[in-house]
Amino acid sequence: MDGREVALGTLHRQRVPLPCINYSWMTNTRYMTHVAGREYWDDPEGVFTEYIRRSGINLVPQWYMPGEGQRRLEHGEIMHEPNPHAEAGFRTPEDVVRAIDALPDDEVVERDYDIEGVAESYAATVNAHMDALGPDVLVIGGFGQTDFMGGYSRWGYENYLVAAALYPDAMRRYYHHSSVVGRLQNQAIALACERHGIAPFVYSGQDICTSKGPIMSPPMLRDLYFPALKWCVEPLVEAGIGIIWHCDGDIRLILDDIMGLGVMGLQGFEEEHGPRYEDMVELTDPAGAPISVWGCVSVTSTLPHGTPADVRAAVERSFTLAGPGRGFVLSSTSSVMPEVPLENIAAMFEHARAFGREFLG
Repeated sequence: MDGREVALGTLHRQRVPLPCINYSWMTNTRYMTHVAGREYWDDPEGVFTEYIRRSGINLVPQWYMPGEGQRRLEHGEIMHEPNPHAEAGFRTPEDVVRAIDALPDDEVVERDYDIEGVAESYAATVNAHMDALGPDVLVIGGFGQTDFMGGYSRWGYENYLVAAALYPDAMRRYYHHSSVVGRLQNQAIALACERHGIAPFVYSGQDICTSKGPIMSPPMLRDLYFPALKWCVEPLVEAGIGIIWHCDGDIRLILDDIMGLGVMGLQGFEEEHGPRYEDMVELTDPAGAPISVWGCVSVTSTLPHGTPADVRAAVERSFTLAGPGRGFVLSSTSSVMPEVPLENIAAMFEHARAFGREFLG
């Protein structure tokens, strides 16, 4: 089997003899430079693709490469956090409501949305990335969602959350509007998978939780947000396209809501904040099959602060608890940051290949 077949078989929850290894959102350009043998910043995309191929990675769920902000950070520049929402005129919850009131009606959105064009573009992008990486790597794309994190990013946390509390009808309209756009995108993705043979899987999520739980109360999320999100992803579920959802922070209070969307997999699991990997591997999808789990080497403890032996132990635990034939993907819990020692990153990928082959074989 080539790497792409291994990844595809894994996501289909078939028993395969080789491990599926995620590229782990690498932001450590020193490691990519080390693996490729040439400076990342001289040729970001070229070094990125070499890092993927030489590390034995066979799954890329999100085409992300470190950019200018990362370069400045690595060179020791102090990064000042601006308040773009205030500069853009969002200083009160009422400013948020006015922005929502100015959103176009559904009919306008649907009239102007080119499903055929989006489907062709989606397929072309996924295929171009796979062509760049070669036959040993499967690339899957994102999907349309009801926007949660974009609101607080544009308007500021306080404005966003207070607007939701004081003006729930306005926020309901905002979630509905973004769901209309997301649902159209998902219809296009379903068309792209059917027409161009794109792998029927998608990956993404929304940052809803912190280390202390959801930033909006679960009852409010169930009233305003989750019904819109479920309607938004419905075209994917109906088309049999597997959704892998990124889990941020302590998701326990809304885990049932996420599973109720019809997802077939979860990625993340910040165990330091409460969710236990042992519990996640016991979850099942709507058909009763074990969910695909992606994890679970921590980017906040094991990778930056542990030893290579600690990393290898985390890799073995990840495989052993998930078990074979259950759609397990070896992955970091989130982005691998610049402070992670190179030997720990190497230990993760090398042991994933060696132990994964032994365990699955």
